[in-house]
Amino acid sequence: MATRKSTELLTKLELSVMRVIWDSQGDPMTVREVTELINRGQTKALAYNTVQTVLTILRDKGFVKTKRGPSRAHLFMAKKERGQVSAKMIGDLVERLFDGKVEPLLHHLVDDEALSRTALEDLRSFIESKLDDGEEKQ
Repeated sequence: MATRKSTELLTKLELSVMRVIWDSQGDPMTVREVTELINRGQTKALAYNTVQTVLTILRDKGFVKTKRGPSRAHLFMAKKERGQVSAKMIGDLVERLFDGKVEPLLHHLVDDEALSRTALEDLRSFIESKLDDGEEKQ
């Protein structure tokens, strides 16, 4: 029996399929369309049946919804937004790896990632704007 947490998170393959769905900008997609887009530029293509199975799992987990399409095809659309899913997955990562503390993750990303000077300056500006917002609220 799957735990509730596993139904709230995505596997790597499920996430790949969801990226295609999210990138469609709300346009309903058939299994064939998802399969074609996910296989673009891939050396090892996913089978139609694999994508269909993943979409069914995503529907059962509540990440996509379906409606009847042309002929017998089903159309798939995102039920959960990318930001909503990202926040949940990042929260799970922080909880599992850093005991719920965000700061170690941020330190790790800044120390270990190859961030350009421009990226670091953008980060600084973002943090400063958040600090400024905090002063106004007090």
